[in-house]
Amino acid sequence: MTKKPTVFITGTSSGIGKATVELFIRKGWQVAATMRNISAPNDFSEMEDVRLYQLDVTNSELVNEVARKVWEDYNGIEAVINNAGYGAIGPLEGATEEQIAKQMDTNFMGSVRIMKAFIPFFREKRGGVFVNVSSIAGRIGMPLYNIYHASKFALEGLTESLYYELRPFGVRVKLVEPGPVRTEFNGRSREDLITNDQAGYKHIVLNVNNLYGGFFEKGDLPETTAKTIYKAVNSKGSRLRFPSGILAKFLMVTNKILPGNWLRVITSKVAGIKSEI
Repeated sequence: MTKKPTVFITGTSSGIGKATVELFIRKGWQVAATMRNISAPNDFSEMEDVRLYQLDVTNSELVNEVARKVWEDYNGIEAVINNAGYGAIGPLEGATEEQIAKQMDTNFMGSVRIMKAFIPFFREKRGGVFVNVSSIAGRIGMPLYNIYHASKFALEGLTESLYYELRPFGVRVKLVEPGPVRTEFNGRSREDLITNDQAGYKHIVLNVNNLYGGFFEKGDLPETTAKTIYKAVNSKGSRLRFPSGILAKFLMVTNKILPGNWLRVITSKVAGIKSEI
């Protein structure tokens, strides 16, 4: 009997991660699903082809331990999806060094830890694929997303470099870049950076948050991103980036066509940001 292919996915408790687990199961894969608290109620505990692993991607020792365990449990896997993350949103002036470190530690270093843990296995196997869930925020800067952008821009640069570095070993790397998605990202997966009202950001924060709230309410379903992830996992060519969703694809095209100064002027007007320069 042919062994089913296996995928390892981080951040599967809800949203994109949960939808991705469900899609891969329907496609006939086995899934090693991770979340920070596997004792919390979830939909996977009774699924035959899903095994749950407790994991915090900011814990290097635990990441290495879980990677070895997963590899042994499945006698090798075919794909790793770095999906865990969150957003710290607000004026940079309001960010503490701890918040900045947490943002980078989760979104960027979390993916680095996972990749470093699995690269030796894939290298020895001479095959495998990493899919890093980035964002349009890894390609285009928007107001108030400063340190979130930094984490995703870093992930994009890392992945693009690893395309060359891992190719000689038969290991593929891919980036999935969603736009706004109707998930907990704009809820429990979000941390607001707070400034004193006297700092003068109140009007900008109100306008931008209202704008983003509308985007997320009308955003793509998590299943849309899950389909893009599945497509990226199975892509054998040299394509690196996979925008996901109507708005993401629109913004990518707009970013290519419009001069940068035009895009910044348009974004400022849409977000209600007035300039004194």
